[in-house]
Amino acid sequence: MSPVDTKTQILDVAQDLIQRLGVNGMSYQDISDRVGIRKASVHSHFPKKDDLLLALVERYSDRFLRIVDSIVASDDGPEVKLRRYCGLFEATLSSGNQDKTCLSTMLGAETLTLSASLVEDVWGFCEANEQRLATMLEQGRQEGSFHFSGEVQAMAALMFETLQGGMLLARVRGGATGFHQTIGQLLQLVKG
Repeated sequence: MSPVDTKTQILDVAQDLIQRLGVNGMSYQDISDRVGIRKASVHSHFPKKDDLLLALVERYSDRFLRIVDSIVASDDGPEVKLRRYCGLFEATLSSGNQDKTCLSTMLGAETLTLSASLVEDVWGFCEANEQRLATMLEQGRQEGSFHFSGEVQAMAALMFETLQGGMLLARVRGGATGFHQTIGQLLQLVKG
C-alpha cells in the first residue's frame, strides 16, 4: 500500500471512530488495529494526535462545505435546499448502527480536551455552516417561503445547534426516527 493510500485509510478510520466514540474514545492503537498497520506507522503519518485531528477537520470541512455550497447554488427552492441540508445530518446518523454524528459534533462535545487551534477550526466549520444556512433562510424569506420571526442569523444558529445537539441526543433516544421528527419541526418553525 502506498503512503498516500495508508494516510487516507488512517484518516478514514480515525474519522469513523471519532464520529462514533469521540476523540477520547479513540486511540492510535485502535486505528492501527483497524488499518492493519503498526502503531508506529500511524505516528509516522501523524506524529501527534493533534496533527491527525487538524487534518481530519480540514478534510471533513472541505468535503462537507463543498456539498453544502452545491445545495446553496442549486436551482432548488429554499425549502428543498433546507431539506437537503438537514438530510446530510440525517444520512450521517442513519448510517451503520445509527450512532454516527457529524465530526464537529463529537469534537465540539470534547472541546475542553482539544488544542486551541483545533477548537478554532471546529468553530470555523460551525460558523461556515451557519452562514450558508443564513443564505438559505434569507432566500426563503425573500421568496415568501419562510415566515419565522427574529433575525436570520439567530435562526441559522438555532437550526445548526439543534441539528448538532439532536444528533447526540438521537443516539440515546432511539436513532434516526426521532431525529427525523426534529428536522420536521425545524422546517415547520421556519415556514411559520
